[in-house]
Amino acid sequence: MGNLRVRIIASFLAGVCGFIVTSGLSIAAEADEDLKQLRQELSKQRAYIEQLEQRVQAQEAKGEAAAKAQADAIAKLPQIEAGYDGGFYIRSKDKPFSLVANALGQFRYTFFRPNGGNTNQNFDVALGRLALSGIMFDPKLSYFLQIQGSTLGNNNNITMLDWLVNYNFAPEVGVQTGRFVLPYSRQFYTPPAYLMFADLSQADTAFDLPRSIGGQVSGKFGPLTYYAAVLNSIRALDASGQQNFGSNVAALGRLEFDILKPYGYYETSPKPVADPQLSVGLAFAYNPIDATSSLQNLVTKDATANVTLDLGYRWDRVSVQAAAYYRHDAYTTPGLGTGNDFGGYTQGGFYLIPEKLELAGLISGVKFDKLNVPGVFQKTTAYTVGLNYYVHSHNMKFQFDYSYLNNSAFKGQPGAPDDNRIRFQTQFFF
Repeated sequence: MGNLRVRIIASFLAGVCGFIVTSGLSIAAEADEDLKQLRQELSKQRAYIEQLEQRVQAQEAKGEAAAKAQADAIAKLPQIEAGYDGGFYIRSKDKPFSLVANALGQFRYTFFRPNGGNTNQNFDVALGRLALSGIMFDPKLSYFLQIQGSTLGNNNNITMLDWLVNYNFAPEVGVQTGRFVLPYSRQFYTPPAYLMFADLSQADTAFDLPRSIGGQVSGKFGPLTYYAAVLNSIRALDASGQQNFGSNVAALGRLEFDILKPYGYYETSPKPVADPQLSVGLAFAYNPIDATSSLQNLVTKDATANVTLDLGYRWDRVSVQAAAYYRHDAYTTPGLGTGNDFGGYTQGGFYLIPEKLELAGLISGVKFDKLNVPGVFQKTTAYTVGLNYYVHSHNMKFQFDYSYLNNSAFKGQPGAPDDNRIRFQTQFFF
């Protein structure tokens, strides 16, 4: 019995051990299979990750190439800067090109009452201008173009006022061609934004040579500036047309000498001037007339020889400017032959409040030798007093003036009543 128990227990233990071993082997086999599968999955994941990394690297390479291409393209573009400096500008940093825009607006009220005549009141856009200027291809090569609208003279037209190119070889010589303001009279050569009064003097209107199409040479030697031009017939402000009808051309020259500091071409300076300025100018011109003008008492096919002498002085709060005009006329009207016309003006301004309030006065006279255009007065003398208020220098200002115009008619013509005129003008300019 004892041996039997021993055998039974031994058999039982052997069975248990066999089961345990068999189960362990089975579990180990299953574990090995799971581990093998896990390793296979891990290998697949690693391959997938490697593919993802390759795609990421490819995309990064494409992005870097695109960014480089964009940077290269931007680098090849012109380097542009913009802003305001005496006008709104756009210019290239690396090439000699620029565009500057300026504008002028003058809005005027006029009250006009002849002695014994009918009163007239009128509102005008006296001047509306847009100008573009700059350089192109070469810093020495500049251009300027300007259009103008005005309701003066009972019209509402937009016109090409100036269109020119200029090449400066050196300070001593430059050439210009196109349609441009002529350097004949100091007052008209001054931009209208910088005039002391709302408009030109009576004398300058009657004798100036405003604009024409042609070519000009100019330059500066120390204190001396010179101008010489050959042009189409020069029209007065109230005359139409651009082209010559005959074979004659106009010729013009001007010399400007700075005795002290240069006076320049602006009639008044809101900012007090520290150093005295004084310049004198002498101009002369021959002009074949191709359009009738009542302002200048000339008709088509007349011819004129013109001379003007002018000066400008400025110091501290005082500005003084004067001019004398002479014109020799070769009339085509039967029986008139030749004639000699004279004119001149003297004006001055003083700032009661520096940079803000200016008191101004002007005396201007015109005397025509012979009646050439019906209705023209033989003599006019204008006495003007004005008051100017500067909000932002010439960029924004208000101008008021009163004028008494003493008129005389040619002998045998209807009487010439004296006139009273009041003008109020607002101006913006940039």
